[in-house]
Amino acid sequence: CMPVLGIDIDSAPLKLWATNCSPAGRAVCATIGEDAVEWPDAAPDVHVHLSPPCTSLSKARAGSASAASVATALDAVRWCVQLVLDKGYANWSMENVATPAVVACVADLARQHPDRVALLTLDAADYGVGSNRMRLIASTPAVITALKEMPVQRVSVAEALAAAGLPLPAEYIKSNTSSRDGTPCMRSTQQPAFTVTASHPLIWCTRAGATVRCLTVAESAALMGFPPGWQLPLGSRVGLRAVGNAVPPPLARRIGAAVLTAARARG
Repeated sequence: CMPVLGIDIDSAPLKLWATNCSPAGRAVCATIGEDAVEWPDAAPDVHVHLSPPCTSLSKARAGSASAASVATALDAVRWCVQLVLDKGYANWSMENVATPAVVACVADLARQHPDRVALLTLDAADYGVGSNRMRLIASTPAVITALKEMPVQRVSVAEALAAAGLPLPAEYIKSNTSSRDGTPCMRSTQQPAFTVTASHPLIWCTRAGATVRCLTVAESAALMGFPPGWQLPLGSRVGLRAVGNAVPPPLARRIGAAVLTAARARG
């Protein structure tokens, strides 16, 4: 694969995307659906992946996001699918949070265009990512079928850090949330981690739940499946935002493999 166009509203990860993917195509800082973008022409060997903004649609914002912001975010999801239909892209995918509103929105689009649009709710941890990440993936029916047929591959926290060449600071990891009884939500590092978010890092802890320290950006990136040497924005806040907003590379690789499987089946 050779990237030909990268679009993001955040200039920091966008610049590093161009560096990491060198020699890459155009890097365009823009808001999809609002700013003018020169999209590539449809071709058998062109794949378009779209990740419309999902902050207002996430579970973390449930009940606090305004109705207007939710409506705007759902309009962006519809705009992405309409772009695919209008441009005639044969190979495409879209990623977003798997909340009821998003699932219902994309399911409605799939009913309107059953030959072009299908959807799947999956956990990236089943696709070789060292952390849980429930997401909705939309694509062609053939690609979604290929994704469903892929074998499950689970990666633990310990395995993800070892693959990145990083030491394991503790035997347990916890999130920023608590259980119903008030105890911290904890997991052994022999399991996949909790979801890596763009706002708060996960925390290394002891078996008793005592904090050791927060995860670094590099450790968070390892749990998302970024390869060693991938350049990340400097600064913990900017770096975590870039990592937490990303599509995990192992999941992106699986989507790419599903696209190739569907393309071969078309002949």
